[in-house]
Amino acid sequence: MKKIAWILTAVMTLLCQTTIKAQTLNVQKGTVTYQIPAGQVGDMTFNDGTTLTILDYVYKIDDISKVYIDNSEVSDNLVTVNYQGTSADVCMPGSLASLLSVTVTDGHVSIIQSASVKEEITYVLSGSSDNGSFYMDGELKASIVLNGLTLNNPVGAAINIRDGKRISVELADGTVNTLTDGVNGSQKACFAVNGHTEFKGSGTLNLTGNTAHAFWGDEYVELKKTVGTINVLGAVGDGFNVNQYFFMKGGTVNINKVGDDGIQVTATDDETDEDNGKLMINGGSLTIGVTATAAKALKADSLVSIYDGDIILKGTGGMEVVNNDPSYCAGVKTLDFYQKGGQLSITMTGTAARGITADVITVDGGTLDITNSGAGQSATSDSYTAKGLKADTNIALNGGTITIAMSGTGGKGIKSSGTYLQGMADGTGPALTVSTTGSSLSGSGSGSGGGWGGWGGHPGGHGEQSNSGSSAKAIKVQGKAVLYGGETTVTTKTNGAEGLESKTSIEIEGGKHYFQCYDDCINSSGNIYFNGGVTICYSTGNDAIDSNAGKKGAVTIGDGVAFAYTSKGSPEEGFDCDNNSYISITGKGTAISAGGSQGGGGGWGGSSSGNTISNASQGYAFVTSSISYAANRYYTLADASGNNLVTYSFPTSLSSTLGLFTANGMKSGSTYTIKYSTSEPTDAETAFHGLYLGSSAKGTTNVTSFTAK
Repeated sequence: MKKIAWILTAVMTLLCQTTIKAQTLNVQKGTVTYQIPAGQVGDMTFNDGTTLTILDYVYKIDDISKVYIDNSEVSDNLVTVNYQGTSADVCMPGSLASLLSVTVTDGHVSIIQSASVKEEITYVLSGSSDNGSFYMDGELKASIVLNGLTLNNPVGAAINIRDGKRISVELADGTVNTLTDGVNGSQKACFAVNGHTEFKGSGTLNLTGNTAHAFWGDEYVELKKTVGTINVLGAVGDGFNVNQYFFMKGGTVNINKVGDDGIQVTATDDETDEDNGKLMINGGSLTIGVTATAAKALKADSLVSIYDGDIILKGTGGMEVVNNDPSYCAGVKTLDFYQKGGQLSITMTGTAARGITADVITVDGGTLDITNSGAGQSATSDSYTAKGLKADTNIALNGGTITIAMSGTGGKGIKSSGTYLQGMADGTGPALTVSTTGSSLSGSGSGSGGGWGGWGGHPGGHGEQSNSGSSAKAIKVQGKAVLYGGETTVTTKTNGAEGLESKTSIEIEGGKHYFQCYDDCINSSGNIYFNGGVTICYSTGNDAIDSNAGKKGAVTIGDGVAFAYTSKGSPEEGFDCDNNSYISITGKGTAISAGGSQGGGGGWGGSSSGNTISNASQGYAFVTSSISYAANRYYTLADASGNNLVTYSFPTSLSSTLGLFTANGMKSGSTYTIKYSTSEPTDAETAFHGLYLGSSAKGTTNVTSFTAK
C-alpha cells in the first residue's frame, strides 16, 4: 500500500503542476526508466493494487522501483543507454514501453523490437563498461548513435544488431568510441550487424575483434561522406567482413594488426543486385596493413573500383601452397579491378606477393603506385614469383599515372595470361613506369641466350642470360600486346630481365615508349609491329628488339618510329628476327638500329643473312660496315641535299656492325649520309630519349654514307 500511495502522490503532483509548466512522469523499473509527458498520461488504471496501466502498457507495482516528476524533455522514438561500469541505465519514451522488450543484466543491454513498431527508433549509446554489451533485434530499420561509448564484452560481441534491416550508425561529432569483444567466443565480430549498415558522423570509432572479425555485416556497408574515422586496432580475422557490397564515399579508415584480410566482400545469392560482391571506393582515406600468410588488403568476389580517395595498402605476409594450389599475399584480389581516379599506393614485401591480382584489370585514370620487393620461391613442380599487376584474362591501362617497381627475384611488373592493352586509339594513355631490379629466381648462368639466329629468350643460346629458372620481367603477356598510346618508361637491370614480352604478338600503334633493359627490350614469339608512335629500345646485355616468328613480317615498320640499339656488342643486335629479310617496311615510318653483326641476325655460326626486304614501301639500307658511336654526339641521317631525315644520339659509346636505316622520304637508289655534331638539336618537333624528329639540324663530321635499296 505504501508503494501505491507514493505513486498516487507523484501522479497527483503531476496533474496539479501540468497547468503551470510542462512536466514528465518518470516510471523507473530497475535501471530502465519510462518517460511519459504530462500531456500523454491520460487515464491511468490500477488493478487490484498489483498493476498500473499507462498508455496501454501494464506496469507491475512490484517491479516499479521509483516514480518521480521532472522537467526533462521526451523525444519520441529515442532510447538512450548510458553505461556506468558494471551497470547500464536505459531511458525511453513511455509510448515505446509496449513495443520494446528491454532486459538489463549488469552492463549487458538487450532490446527486442516488436513487429508492431512502425517508426524508426534511434538508440543513443554512451558511457563506459568493462563488462557490457548492446544487443538489438527487430523487423524495422533503426539508428545507433555512438556518443562517447567505451564498451568491452569479455564473452561476446560488444554490439550485436540482428534485425536484418538498414542500420544507421552515427559517430557523434567530437566523440571517441571504443569497442572490444571477448576472446574465444562464438561471435562473428566485435561489432556485428545482421542487416545493411550505413556509417555517418564525424566522430571516431575504434574496433578490436578478439575472436573473429572487427566488423561483420550480413549485408552491405556504406560509409557516408560525413563519416569521421574508423580504426581497426586489431582482429583475429578480417578488419571488415561484409556480404553484398562495401561502399566508401568518405571518411578515414585505418586497418592494422588483422589476422586475415583488411576488407573482404562476399557476394550473396541475390543475382538481381548489380553491386553484389563489389568493393567500391569513391572518396576518403583508407590505410590497410596486412601481415598474415596469403592475406589480402582488399578482397572482393566481383569488383574493386576506385573513383577517388587516398588508399595505402601494405602487405608483408608470405604465400602458402595447399595441394599444389598456391595462395599469395596481395594488395588487391578480385574478379575485376577498375580505377578511374584517386591515389592508390601498394607496398608488398612477402614471398611471391601480388600488388593487384584479378581476371581483368582496367585503369582509366588516377595514380597507381606499386612497390613490390617480394622474393620468388622455387618448388618441385613450379616457381612462384611476385607480380605488380597480375591478370588472368586482360589488362587495359588506358590512362592515369602508373608506377611499378619490382626488386624481388624473378619479379614481374605486369603479367597478363591473356591480352595487354595500353592507351587509347587517339594516342593518349597512361604515364607508365615499370622497373625491375631482381635477379633470376634460380640465379644467373649459361643458357636462355638471345643472339644466334634470333633464338633470343630460348634455352640453349649463346647469350649470357639466366638458366631455365624464372627471370624478372617488366611486362610479360601470354596473348597479344597492343600499345595504342601513353608514355612508357621501362627499365630492367639483370640477366634475363626483358622489357616487354608477348608469346603471341606485339603492336605499337601510338604513344612514346622508352625501354632500357639488360635483356631484350621487346621480345615476341610472333610478329612485332611498329604502326605508330615512337619507340626507343636500348639493351645493355642482349638484343634490343627480338622476334622469333621466323617469317616475313617478324618485325614490321609501318608508320611508327623505332630506334633500337644494344651496347652489348656482337653478336647482339638492334633488330633480331632470324633473317633480315623477315623485316617488312609497309608504311612511312622510321627505323634505326645499331649493334650486332651480319651473321648475328641471319643464322648460326655467322652465316649470311638476307639483306633485302621485298616490297618495301620506301628506301632502306642495311649498313654492315663498322660504325663507332660515341656518347654526347648527335648523328643526323640526311639526303643528298642535306635535308634532315632524323637525328639520333646514344647515352653510351657503342660499336655497330649491322644497322638498319629507313625513314620517310628515303628512295631506292638515292645516296644518304650520316654526320655528327656535338650540338643537341633545339628545334625538333619530337625529342625523346636521344631521338629527334622534325629537326633542321645538320651534322658536321662525316661518319658513313650508303645507297638505299
